[in-house]
Formats: sequence, C-alpha cells, structure tokens
Amino acid sequence: MSDIISLTSLIQNSHRTLFILCGSPYTGKSFIVKQLLEHAELKLVSIDNIFHAHGFDWDSNTLPDTNKWERILNESYKLTKQALTNGKNVLYDSTNHTVASRDRLREVAESVDADTKVVYVKSSINNIWRRWEENQKKPTRSIVSRELVQQTIDIFEEPKNWEDVYIINN
Repeated sequence: MSDIISLTSLIQNSHRTLFILCGSPYTGKSFIVKQLLEHAELKLVSIDNIFHAHGFDWDSNTLPDTNKWERILNESYKLTKQALTNGKNVLYDSTNHTVASRDRLREVAESVDADTKVVYVKSSINNIWRRWEENQKKPTRSIVSRELVQQTIDIFEEPKNWEDVYIINN
C-alpha cells in the first residue's frame, strides 16, 4: 500500500504526464489502476476497454487481427494525446511488455511536450501463475489463455532505468 501512496503523491505533483503501466498479465495491474483512480486525478486509457468496445473478448478468444489491433492502438494514442493536450495526467493501462510499445507511447507524449513515467507492476512468475489458476476457478476478470500469458511472459522486456521507472512489487 505504501507504493500506492507514494505513486499517488508522484501523480498529484505531476502535470501533463503519461504514466505507462506495464507488467505481465496477472501481476495486479487492474488492482493498481483501481487504487490510483480512487486517490489521484487521472484520465484512464485502457486497451482492454477499447478492445471490448470494438466487440472483442478474451473469454471467448475473439481476438482482433493485426489491422484491427492497429486501429485499437491508434484510438488509444489519440485519446492519450487528447487528454495530455488538455493538461491531464494519463494512466495508460496495458501490458506494454516491449520497449517498442513504451517507446511509441513516449513519442505520443513528446508530440505534445508531455512527460512520461513507466509504472512497472512486478510479480514473480509463481505469483502470476497462482493468480491465473485462482481466476480459472473463480473468475474475477477476463480469462486470458495460458498460451497468451506464457507468450507475454516469454517476450516481456523489463523496463530499464533510462525509462524513468517506478516499480511496484506486487
């Protein structure tokens, strides 16, 4: 909880900053988002929300093709840029599991002269799989396939110090 309090304070003392949430599935990003939205003024841009609004669904494995993913991402970038332009702090909620995905978001922020900070929700592989298994038994969120979770873990690029990272061990 002290991580949330400290991060909330950082957010409250920021102006026009894009907070890039990153972490593998089942690390607790959604929990962190809820906590931050309760305690800090932020515009949330959620890939999952946009994904669902376009009729896609993790539970039924109804996934977009490459072109549709690109449209979803472009919509998220537009919403992010708009909020930053309007002077808001933005919390961008997705796995953002590669440096390239985080770089693209930094480009969006830089295009409107806004700052960026990566919020890395870090969890052990054992905790990720424990949470995944618990969610299989009693779903509290969408069920992402084991294969997709493993694929994300395998290609996850941990943020580097130069990315201006705030780490939450969860």
